[in-house]
Amino acid sequence: MTVHRVECAAVVHMKGRGRAEIGVRWGDTTECRVTLVAESFGRPHLLADLTEAISSAGADIVSATVEPPSQQRVRHTYTLQLPDAAHLPALMRAMRDVPGVYDVSRAQHQAPAL
Repeated sequence: MTVHRVECAAVVHMKGRGRAEIGVRWGDTTECRVTLVAESFGRPHLLADLTEAISSAGADIVSATVEPPSQQRVRHTYTLQLPDAAHLPALMRAMRDVPGVYDVSRAQHQAPAL
């Protein structure tokens, strides 16, 4: 199950395809956990610079995976805990501002093949 905000474009798309909406309710916390993928050109100290940007933005790293470089490009996947979901855009900007990083996006979870 994936939970979307009401204003998410994916909600409109899913409703248009006949998917039923199921209401959810959260506690009083504004914390959120998110998985981000950073695409970058390989360079020395890149991992240190990215983790510093994440930490400086107030997020905690729950897990991290860095794929081996392929054609001088590196893919980093981070699962992060944010104190407030409203901080996500600023966090993504801070990661994009790291030299060598050319894209940061939310991870796209695919359904397992049956």
